[in-house]
Formats: sequence, structure tokens, C-alpha cells
Amino acid sequence: MTRVSLFLFFIVLQGSMLSAFVEAGESSTFDAEKRPEKWAVNYGHWEPQDGVLVCRQMKVDNHPAASRWQIPMTDGTVTCRYQFDGATFFHIGFDPARGTLDKKGHLYSLVITPDSASIKKHKDKADPNSKDQTMSTMKFDKPMSGWHTISLKTQGSTVTVNLDNQQQLTASDPTFAVQKPAIVFRVGGEDLLLDDVQIEIDKH
Repeated sequence: MTRVSLFLFFIVLQGSMLSAFVEAGESSTFDAEKRPEKWAVNYGHWEPQDGVLVCRQMKVDNHPAASRWQIPMTDGTVTCRYQFDGATFFHIGFDPARGTLDKKGHLYSLVITPDSASIKKHKDKADPNSKDQTMSTMKFDKPMSGWHTISLKTQGSTVTVNLDNQQQLTASDPTFAVQKPAIVFRVGGEDLLLDDVQIEIDKH
């Protein structure tokens, strides 16, 4: 085998190895009249309008607006654009897959308000003494306005969040490494605008 052929062989082999670990993933935009497939609504208003997803808590629900993008994952990266338009908070979070933890309730969430961001480990609803834990937090210099971007990467027991490619939050906990059946979005208050939601899943 010539040097050139050997070089090309290793390039192809490296590409094959990388493709074995990374899946292209999926994306959602909201230009159509209906929500994309795999978006399940639990509470609230989640409807496309003018090319974005309008997310709104409904008073009749007595519960934050909640929607699940039903894509199972263990490790991967979720990215999106968002804008506060009257909402008081925005969550991107996960639940543990059934049978993976001896716990009832949510796993963890990125919690964003117009003034701050934090990573919260959720309490065990089956344990009356369990409480939510704030694992990492930051305050913004000024209240958010306009469009912003989020990148949330979950890898093993560690979650890393980048806001507008500038500010970063990191938190680790052994329970974060479990399989997750969906990405959970929650909104409190009035409108939050959501767009360009993407996920890349790390394959093992």
C-alpha cells in the first residue's frame, strides 16, 4: 500500500470511528401551522406563530406551561434561540427514564429568568425531606431583552450550559448520567418565543 493510499485509509477509518459516536440529531423550526412531530404538550399554549413557537402558561391549568420533545438521549447537546415576551421563567430540563433511578419526579433543569440563570437538581417527590438544590447560578448585568441563544451539553454526570457563547454554567451529579426519555421545556407567566431548537445525540 502506498503512502497516499495508507493516508486515505486512515482518514476514512477516522471518519467511520467518529460517526460511530456522534449522531446527526434532529432540529425543529416553526414555520408550519402545526407543531413538529414528537412535541407533546402537557400544559399551556405551545403554538407556531409568525415562524416561532409561542409558549405561554394558561391560568386555567394552575401549572407552568410544559412540553416534551420526545427524543430519548443519555448524552448530547441541546441548542435553541429564545426571547422573553412577558414570561417570568424558562426551563430546559430532563426526567430520568423509567427504572433508571430510585426517584420520583424531575431530574434537573436549566432555569432562566430575565435576570439570572441556574442549574437546579430537582427534589425526590417520594421523599418529604427532599428539596431542590441549586448547583450553579449567575446574575445578569441587566435584564434580558431581544433574542438569545442557549447550548446545553449533558455528558456523563456533568452538564455544561453556554449562554450567547459568552457566559457558562457547569454542574455535576452522579444521577445526571442516566438515560432521559425527552427534553422538557417549561414556561411561567406570559409569552416566551422559541425557535431553532436542535439536538445532537452522542452515541455509545
